[in-house]
Order: sequence, then C-alpha cells, then structure tokens
Amino acid sequence: MALHTNRNWMPAFCLVGVQIFVYCFLSPAFANQELAAPPGSFLEQHRAQILQLSSDNEALAFFQSITNPQVAGSRLRTQSQSSPTNPNLAKETKEAVTTYLASLAGTAHAQEIRKSIVGSTTASSPSSEAVTGEAQLQWITQQSPLQPLKLLMDFYEQISAWSQATSEPLPPGNNFAEFAAYYDQTYPDWDNRPLSWASIFQQHGQKGIEARLLEYWQAPDQLAKEHASSPSTHQAYAQHYIGTRLLPMFRANLLTQSIRLETTAYETAWENWRHIQQWQQHEQTKSATTRLCGTWQWLVHNHQNHGDHKMMITFSPPDQSSPSQLEPSTIVIQGDTVYLKWTFPQGIQEDSLLLSNHDTHLEGTFKNSLGPHGSISGKRLSTCRS
Repeated sequence: MALHTNRNWMPAFCLVGVQIFVYCFLSPAFANQELAAPPGSFLEQHRAQILQLSSDNEALAFFQSITNPQVAGSRLRTQSQSSPTNPNLAKETKEAVTTYLASLAGTAHAQEIRKSIVGSTTASSPSSEAVTGEAQLQWITQQSPLQPLKLLMDFYEQISAWSQATSEPLPPGNNFAEFAAYYDQTYPDWDNRPLSWASIFQQHGQKGIEARLLEYWQAPDQLAKEHASSPSTHQAYAQHYIGTRLLPMFRANLLTQSIRLETTAYETAWENWRHIQQWQQHEQTKSATTRLCGTWQWLVHNHQNHGDHKMMITFSPPDQSSPSQLEPSTIVIQGDTVYLKWTFPQGIQEDSLLLSNHDTHLEGTFKNSLGPHGSISGKRLSTCRS
C-alpha cells in the first residue's frame, strides 16, 4: 500500500513501511473457526468423520467440506477416489492436509486402545473405534511415524481375544507353582530380547506362546509327569500362566505402546496443523489485499484540532508489495468490517472501518496512541488490474 499526503499531516500520522501481516476472516471459510482449532479440539468435533477416512482423496474432500470452495486459489472439489484433487492447491499443502487427518485418525485409534486398558483388569472386547478397517489402516500407515499402528492393532486384537477366552480350572492338588517357577527362571526376559515373551508373541503370536508353554512337560525330569497328566491339565496350566503372568505384562506393554503412538501421532498432527495455518494465513492475505486492492482517496478529520486532511492510499495487489511502500502492519477483515493497525516509532494508530457500496467506500474512525482521533471517509478511485 502506498500513502500520498501533505507534509502537515505526516507528523501526526508518522507511518513507516512494514511488512504487511494479514490476519483476517474474509469469507465463510475463514469465518469458520474449525481449521484454527487445535488438533485435539478438531478431533473431538469430527472424530466420527475422521475415523471414516481411508484415502488422500477422501481426506481432501472432507477438508473441502469444512472450508469454502469459493476461496480464491484454495478450491477443493469433491472427487471420486480415482480422480485427481484440486490442482490449484500446492503439493506440500495437500500433503500437510492428508498427513494431518491421517495423524488424527491414528491418534483416535491409539486413544481408544489406551482407554480400553486403563481402569480395567482384563481387556474388553475390541472397541469399534480402536479397530480400523484394512483400507484405513493402509492409508494411515503410509505416514512413516504412524507405521507402528499395524503392529499395535494386531497386538490389541490378539490380547483382546485371549482375554475373552474361557480358562480351564486348575485341577486339585496341582503343581502349578513348580510350572510357573520353571518359566519364571528359564525365561525371565519380558521384552526387547530375541527369546523374550514379547518377541515370541510378536513373531509367532498366540501359537508361539502356547508352544513354549509345552516345553515344561517335555523336559527330561518331567516326562513321567507328562505321561501321567492329561492334555486338559497342560492346557489349564498354560492358560493360568497366560492369565496371571503374561496377559498383565502384555497389557502393560500394550498400554506403553499405545501412549507412545498417541504421542507421536499427535505431534505429527501439530506439525502439519502449523503448515495448514500458514497456508490459510497466506490465502487470507491474498483475499484481503485483493478486496482492498486499488487507489483510495481518504478524508481524515482530526477531532483534536478539527482539521481535515486528504490523502491518497494505494493497496498493492497480492504478493506485489514493495519495501518502499507505506503499509499497515495488520489488516483484519470480517464481513464488511475492516481493522487497520499502523505501527510507527512514536506509537500506533488503529482504524475501524466499514466497506460499503460494493467495496467502493470506507467509513469509520481512527485512534492514535499519541492523542489524535477522529473519523475517516474514503472512496475508491481505481481498482487493481485483474
């Protein structure tokens, strides 16, 4: 924006050129506060829809549904899954949107797993929100930080199935304590080692655990007992060891993994949320400068000295401002209401204005931190070339 005025007015106005910073809500898209909401709040409001997404195109279509398709340069049209999405949106912004929504979906699943474990001594049936479809799982795990979700989901479903299984009661006069001591001493490692219980479970699942729990009966000093005992006794010992030793450990491990993934997914969502905010701010800047773009004649009346001052103000086209031009430090436009803030060495000036007559007139007031205050009446002399 360029300012042209006489020398008598300059000491009172004292404008200096600063980089324009537009923070505005020009249209229904930007009047909508949803995109500005933190990821956690956005997830709570749209959890059901987010848990339905299973592709980048679906994510971009959902994004479009909460934005205004008429925002210049940011239209997102609903497409079929095989169709290309809006080519006007920069590739990095599309990636930020899809990664943001995939991260929120991953966060939601991790949260449900965590909630199913906390406050319960046994795993309940898998939550419908914790268990994801194959298509959505593949889409989410395309993001490198979210790849552990596949193993976490498998772990969760296996533990849930184990917890729902009916256990055989231990026979009277059993030697389960000896059975348990054998495994406690032979395999003391729970996690992070090749022969640990967690490693066996991750590599071979439930069958791997059950196969290990048959080793006791195959030891040389146990062969006689093995022949004397029944398969139901073997099964009862194994199930009791799983229920009293392994499941509590696995549930604690599952809780740790779910919290870790929830944290990673949420951090990823925050990173991409910031990119979306920067994109949104850039679109707002373009929209604001486009609407005000052109040359204006302002009549400023100072109530302090009852003086009137005329000036010419030029708002440059988007992305064409020059360091030599005098510009407001802030422009906020909401509906037809315009807020301008001018920053200069001695203080600031704030203008509260209203656009009218198809954006050809501006009327309002100003207040200067040095004391001057009064009214502003402006009319557009020319528009920018399209």
